[in-house]
Amino acid sequence: MIHNKPNLIIDLNDEFFLFTVFSSNQDKKLEIIKKKIIKSSGIKNGKIIDQNLVSNLIKNTINEIEDEINFFFSSTSIIINPADIKCLNISGYKKLNGSQVLNEDITFILNDIKNIVNANENKSSVIHLFNSSFSLDSDNLENLPIGLFGEFYNQNMSFVLLENNILKNFKMALNEINISIDKIILKPFAEAVHLIFNNKYKNNFFIFELKKNQIQLSLFKNKSFIYSENFNFGLNLIIKDISKLCSLKEEEIELLLNELNLKEILSTDNESIVDKKYFSISPYRKIKHKLIFEIISARIDELIDICINKNSNLRFLKKDIVNIYLKLNSVKYFKNIQFILENGNYALALDFSHNYLDEAYKGTEGGIELILNGWEKEAIPVTQIKKSMISRFFSKLFA
Repeated sequence: MIHNKPNLIIDLNDEFFLFTVFSSNQDKKLEIIKKKIIKSSGIKNGKIIDQNLVSNLIKNTINEIEDEINFFFSSTSIIINPADIKCLNISGYKKLNGSQVLNEDITFILNDIKNIVNANENKSSVIHLFNSSFSLDSDNLENLPIGLFGEFYNQNMSFVLLENNILKNFKMALNEINISIDKIILKPFAEAVHLIFNNKYKNNFFIFELKKNQIQLSLFKNKSFIYSENFNFGLNLIIKDISKLCSLKEEEIELLLNELNLKEILSTDNESIVDKKYFSISPYRKIKHKLIFEIISARIDELIDICINKNSNLRFLKKDIVNIYLKLNSVKYFKNIQFILENGNYALALDFSHNYLDEAYKGTEGGIELILNGWEKEAIPVTQIKKSMISRFFSKLFA
């Protein structure tokens, strides 16, 4: 069985740097050769804040991998997750007057709008571009209607952009160690590809990531990334609510939520109270576990309302979206949050991530799928020109 040369993909985010070496044979059967995960440093809110630190971490890890597998890398694909992702949804059309839809028509519409976006968003770059939906004479179609006759053709596109400065910092971090970038992939898109590819969802869903100080919302429709929004608040609001209503210090609440199992406690006794051991700083007060549950539940209901149900930005986009994939893995007390969410009354169906490391690899698996097979709705994969392998070889040789 003949295998292609090894490829490298790196997930660079606030919690970890995940390095995965993979290859495929002539039948595109995937083989994972090596995985290595290290603690993240030099990145905050998905942006590089210490370029030298990030470069050195990547360089040292790649050197270790190269020694272990006896292969030399000159390039990599990267998965990144900056907080501020911009999505533009734009329609283009052509009057056909009974003629055929030609490939040239579709290309012209796409390039024409892309030029307009580039001219008006000159401080950002298009990372992903989707042909999200098409219609011919008001009939919505699954595939591009090339060769079909009609009167009016309409094409909806989603442009996903990032600020140029964010991209420059990632490129420079890798350029400094003579590694070129093959492909830049946004993490929410990579995770969505994994979910769709593994038949978790068919087409339409939210990815809703609840972090301590941040919430990230991503919307996918017709297998396209069409909306992203970041909120600069998160589960820290729950800590503040409990602190205010129960007169506890934040460090006491953190310990309390990390150790409690509300599901187990409330299934046997609704009148039970919080143990004295959690009042290491504050004066002891009798506080029912049920009150803690009610405070958390009320705040989570409000967060979902603000971010999804009453979010005016989603008024038209969220039509026909019923599923939410909820990410809680970076929260230590996620089991209590999950229990409360599962017992809430929500119009949308909630599904949960479970294991933190398994969740970490989902983005990588989705990224590998994109690299090997592309994506039917993605119009233009964005790649970078590779640098010479020779320059990095000598850089490593004389380091």
